[in-house]
Amino acid sequence: MGCDGAHSTIRHLLNLPFAGATYDAFFMLADTDTNETLPADEMQLCPSEFGPLAIFPMSSTRRRIVATVPTAEDTAPSLDLVQKILAQRGPKGIEARGVRWSSYFRVHHRQVAKLHVGRIFVAGDAAHIHSPIGGQGMNTGLHDVWNLAWKLDLVLHGHSREQLLDTYDAERLPVIKSVIDMTHFMTRALATPSRIAQAVRDTVIPLVSHIAPVQQGIVERLSQLGIAYTGSPIVEGAGKRCFDDSMCGGTGICSRFLLLLGEEASGATREAAGNFCASLHDLLELRISRRPGITLVRPDGYIAYADSNNHPESTFESIRSLLDRQMHQK
Repeated sequence: MGCDGAHSTIRHLLNLPFAGATYDAFFMLADTDTNETLPADEMQLCPSEFGPLAIFPMSSTRRRIVATVPTAEDTAPSLDLVQKILAQRGPKGIEARGVRWSSYFRVHHRQVAKLHVGRIFVAGDAAHIHSPIGGQGMNTGLHDVWNLAWKLDLVLHGHSREQLLDTYDAERLPVIKSVIDMTHFMTRALATPSRIAQAVRDTVIPLVSHIAPVQQGIVERLSQLGIAYTGSPIVEGAGKRCFDDSMCGGTGICSRFLLLLGEEASGATREAAGNFCASLHDLLELRISRRPGITLVRPDGYIAYADSNNHPESTFESIRSLLDRQMHQK
């Protein structure tokens, strides 16, 4: 498993091309002590004629500052530089009072065309790198590994054939491309040198940012809670993440699928669901849920199948067929 960063030795040994390009500008990053002018639960993306600035809260008085700079001065960004950038581009009232750590770096937007060769896999920065605007990098890498971990576990314990691991590429590559496209667009929009484009950006963003669906979309994209595996060969339906309190019960999800049965289910349906899960006790756990209908949740928390029509016999047949495709692919 190659999780060895942007200069990955594993990726080079596998001869995986890292297609993409490099941004012209230098970026600076600084973990900074600040005053409490800005909310501790909000990030700020600040377009400016001087270049983009992003401010990520780490606590009420500590923030991570990311900004483009024309050149790299000295060995690391100084407090004076951070203060200058905040004064030029930041919200009114924000003050930098100390720098705990800082660095300059060049940024690329690149990704591999496939995430594994045989039994060797890459994830995180070894598989994809992009602009830090939007704060997507670490979470994207964590999603990579979480997507693969449960599949590896099932294969290594003999519950599935190795073909299941091919779905790592099928599910993660479209998500990675979407993240890179989004961060690239945000970086270009925030850093455009065109005065006309700046004027359009500074007019349009405030107008659309107050629209509720736009706000919801931004939150889902930046938090990555909106990721879905629609079109995956091991998903029927939208493949969205499952948000349900019942998933917190028992022993957690572990490496088993959860069968969520709605509270409204009849006694006969509950008995049928219990018998069905008992026949797959190594792979499937039954839980009663406030979510209506019958839902199959993967070990990574994403919905593999959902039926709200309460036709248990046909639903269980469909779920068994889906699990057979996942666990015993030929």
